[in-house]
Amino acid sequence: MKRCSYSPHGAYAQSKLALVLFTYQLQHLLTANGSHVTANVVDPGVVNTELYNHAFWVVRVAKWMTAWLFFKTPEEGASTTIYAAVSPEMEGIGGCYLYNEERTKSADIAYDGELQRRLWRESCKMVGISDESSRVP
Repeated sequence: MKRCSYSPHGAYAQSKLALVLFTYQLQHLLTANGSHVTANVVDPGVVNTELYNHAFWVVRVAKWMTAWLFFKTPEEGASTTIYAAVSPEMEGIGGCYLYNEERTKSADIAYDGELQRRLWRESCKMVGISDESSRVP
């Protein structure tokens, strides 16, 4: 039996990858089914929130000393989400990874179509719904 150790940072990174994979698959299905709804990934960057309040004390001290220089305010972090939702440039545009109000490339693994489909199927299974409705006509 392989022994695995839990890493909060690793779990966070995996959850973000899953979000990107899921969003790309969702946009693929929306487009294939003729929907005008769009789905995009928004990366707010490193935002100064209470997320780090529960970290190891050294991390909290480092954050306290550098946040003013490297972290965005919550308002700044929200700007790309607002851009994605209401910007005329994003009208009808889906399947994008947005950072600092610009379209950019996500990690290469996020473009793995088989991994996207596998996550979609597993997600449907976990919530107890059929993925039949997600089949492309």
